[in-house]
Amino acid sequence: MTSLPVADRWFAAEPAGDAITRLWEPHVDDFLVSNVWHVKGRDADLVVDTANGIGALAAEVAALAEGRPVIAVATHGHFDHVGGLHEFDDRRVHADDAEMTRSPFPLRMRRRDFPEGTEGFYAYYGLPVPDVIVRALPSADFDLDSWVAPGAEPTTLLDDGDVLDLGDRWFEVVHTPGHTDGSACLWDAAAGVLFSGDAIYVDEPLDFTNTAAAMRSLERIADLPVRTVHAGHERSFGGDELRALAIATIRDLRDGAYDDR
Repeated sequence: MTSLPVADRWFAAEPAGDAITRLWEPHVDDFLVSNVWHVKGRDADLVVDTANGIGALAAEVAALAEGRPVIAVATHGHFDHVGGLHEFDDRRVHADDAEMTRSPFPLRMRRRDFPEGTEGFYAYYGLPVPDVIVRALPSADFDLDSWVAPGAEPTTLLDDGDVLDLGDRWFEVVHTPGHTDGSACLWDAAAGVLFSGDAIYVDEPLDFTNTAAAMRSLERIADLPVRTVHAGHERSFGGDELRALAIATIRDLRDGAYDDR
């Protein structure tokens, strides 16, 4: 029997500048920590990725949206980015990740219930495997034994070049396969802001399922006049760091450095 405290608040939040807020789950194991990004718009708000679906996200977003409609986008179909997508009425993902969004990897709470392959994920990132993937509960009646990573039925399938219109700012969908087939970034050219999902991030190993596609995607990202990157994991970073990392990663991919990962 596992005795865990009940969290006063499941999500933490901090301003990221330019009417953007970062939210994350401080009570999950390090392997599961991912970024949720909220962007305030004039006519609608944008949510980029939705974490693991353990604690309720929509109520946190509603407080930020102040009554405006919310467009929820998953940058790709992995469980730690689509878990809360089902809480929103407007759910968008690239068409190539639609099936993964509906049925993501079925992570469970307890190590004894992990599906095959889970411990390999931990090994890839050099992290210890926990007995339970949370350090607290989102509510007193939360059932550790029955929870499984939730999926969602997309309401809109995105394609490269689609535009998300918030009224006073616009985000272009940039299809960047490599991490998954349907990985996509969101690009605000006017502000120089890129939401990169897991196509690229800093301070942790990157992960690709298709190295040839990843190289093309990284070349495309590096060519954008990006000033700020808000990624699916870890900290935000600048355009110079983005371009240096993209170039270095392309070199490593060409050299086969990711082949045995």
